[in-house]
Amino acid sequence: MGQLTESITEFLAARWEQPLPAAAVATVVRGFTDCVAVMLAGHAEPLPTALRQHARRRAAAEPDAPLMLTAERASVADAARIGTAAAHALDYDDYAFSNHVSALLVPAILADAARLGAGGAAALEAYLAGFETWGEVFKREPDHLHSQGWHPTGVFGPLGVAAALCRLRGFDRERCRNALGLAVAAGCGLMDNFGSQAKPWQGARAAGAGVVAVELAELGVDAGPDALDGSGGLLAALSPRGRVDRQRPATALGREWLAARNSLNIKPYPMVGASQRAIDAALQLHRDHQPDPTEIREIVVRVSEKHAAVMRLHRPQTAAEARFSAEFAVAAALIAGRVSLAELRDDFVRRDDVQALIAKVRIETTADDDPAYPVGARFDSVQLSLQDGSRLESRPVHRFRGHGENPLTTEELRAKFLDCSAPAIGRSAADRLFLDLQRLPDLGSVADLPALEFTRG
Repeated sequence: MGQLTESITEFLAARWEQPLPAAAVATVVRGFTDCVAVMLAGHAEPLPTALRQHARRRAAAEPDAPLMLTAERASVADAARIGTAAAHALDYDDYAFSNHVSALLVPAILADAARLGAGGAAALEAYLAGFETWGEVFKREPDHLHSQGWHPTGVFGPLGVAAALCRLRGFDRERCRNALGLAVAAGCGLMDNFGSQAKPWQGARAAGAGVVAVELAELGVDAGPDALDGSGGLLAALSPRGRVDRQRPATALGREWLAARNSLNIKPYPMVGASQRAIDAALQLHRDHQPDPTEIREIVVRVSEKHAAVMRLHRPQTAAEARFSAEFAVAAALIAGRVSLAELRDDFVRRDDVQALIAKVRIETTADDDPAYPVGARFDSVQLSLQDGSRLESRPVHRFRGHGENPLTTEELRAKFLDCSAPAIGRSAADRLFLDLQRLPDLGSVADLPALEFTRG
């Protein structure tokens, strides 16, 4: 067993010093709150609907975990898959270190914690265990995995979920090692699935795989001790140029909390994270100038090379495709003056005026020179050239509203939560659930959260 794996298992099995850093606790509370919001918003989308039907048909053991906080029951693995499918279906879920962490961690933790009768404090520790392990491992790779075709959430998600449930179930170091080894064997996700239902499926499959890895380890199934950090392990196999740091022990785990330094990026717009700054820039122009879309001759969107590569769908025809289109992001902002769930609909995407403005967008790539991140430019911006020869230029956007360094206020987070959840469960239930999630550290038992009833789907 390599030093990295050894230090992670020590972190997961150890008694943690209390109290935990307040900033880390706040990150977890925001992660649970935002994930539940987008999960409820996406619960009736085609993929989670199909997975719910599939789960009902499974000839499995008696289901013992709540499904998306409702009275419906499923296995923990199915609850994790379906909850993640819903949370990731609209690409409205948070991200950190280029991975969609909460959409995978929260559904699995909620399901298993309810089954175990665990409280909010235990759920919070489980999230931190998954978040810190996932971030520590992912950050070992200096090269850009997206550019190699990998969807990191699908690749590293099983590891993060397994680490979280190892902590929740109180595994010793040997069982942690086996669970992590089994989990990394299941990681996969491909960039060419962006813009289709396979993209959230990659996250859903990863979440379920993490649960199964833990369940198998609990039954005594072992894994290779070097499956994560050995010469033939996951990190070495993935590394594009072999520059991954797979030998240094993770001595900072449990001492320097990543969640306290790198808070979650909570999306204000239901689109890929790479688009959020450009949308802010386009909305600036709409607010300040109210340009007539028919008078716009050209739109130049300046984003980094790697962010542009993620937004690869240039002429979207569906909402699923539009979520990964910089052209649509800016066109929607300039036409509607907002980019919300109402704009991410097939009929809006296909509107003649939207398609006409999309055709006027030109992407101009800039260097990935953000001093704080390996991916991203120092800022994004949008420039309009009008038919009369004049130009309008947005102010540079360094951190979008909702980024970890420019976070939403509690009231802004509540507004997003209600916008996502009230249509699914009603305003009164949504209000109560938001307050319950904000009190997560003090929750006596996750099973005590009120069972939700969907008003649709």
